[in-house]
This record gives sequence, C-alpha cells and structure tokens, in this order.
Amino acid sequence: MKEKICVFAGSFDPPHLGHIDVIGKCNILFEKVVVGIGKNENKTYTYPLEVRLEMLKRALKRYDNVEVTAYDGLTVDFLRNVGTTVYVRGVRNEKDYEYEKGNFDFNVSKMPEIQTYFIPCSKEVKNISSTLVKKLLTEGKSVEKLVPREITDLL
Repeated sequence: MKEKICVFAGSFDPPHLGHIDVIGKCNILFEKVVVGIGKNENKTYTYPLEVRLEMLKRALKRYDNVEVTAYDGLTVDFLRNVGTTVYVRGVRNEKDYEYEKGNFDFNVSKMPEIQTYFIPCSKEVKNISSTLVKKLLTEGKSVEKLVPREITDLL
C-alpha cells in the first residue's frame, strides 16, 4: 500500500534529470508528491523563483499526482502545512548522505515525527548537479543530456 503524501524540497536552480529521477521514484511510492521550492532570502539564485516553478511544472507535467509549489520558512513547517510527515531526499553518494544526515538531525529536533526517505539516484544521473549544469552553461557547453528537454528554452 502506498503512503499518501510525500514532500521533496529543494532550490532546483535549475532542475536536472537527477531531480526528475527521484521524483519519478516518488511517483511510484506515494499517492501524491509535493515538490516544494524553498525561498531563502539569504541565498542567491541563478534563476528567479517564477522560472524555477515553470521549469518544474513543465518537466513534471506527465505526472498527475505531482504538485509543484513554493514555500517560505522551514521545510518542517512546509511538511506540516502540506499535511504529511514524509520527507524525501535524493542522494547521489556518501557525501550527499552525510550532508542530508545533518539536515535529518536538525529536522527531527523540530519535528520528531518526521519520516525521512533517502532515495538513491539512478546510476545514469548520479553525477548531475545544478552546479554542474550552471558551470557548463557558463562555458557555453550543451546540457541537453543533463536537464529535461521541456526546460532547455528557459536556460
């Protein structure tokens, strides 16, 4: 039986195929997937929030049970507002896991009932990051194999 709702949150600056891979796995495991783009006034983004929202909505249009939205504040508060305790994190390697484990400890301190699912990225996309995509774009190189085709015109 599928869990009801999960949240997968991030900055998605820009979204890439690793993100879509994890969301696709969530689509199989959960009845509803809420993809949250966190707003952080202390962070500098390459793409404005509205563009990141549009990118994800285009890339995830094929999934009927995926909702894309933005949120302010702590992720645990966003989970409460969505009505779930299930938080998904995509991990590519041990370094990602260690980073996410630190976040896990903080989240549990704020929301003891949180259930964090660590979902490994598929082998084909495990080396993709938003940082890599932006670096290649800055160098004028193709990112066609790293991002959803639906968003290439927005990059």
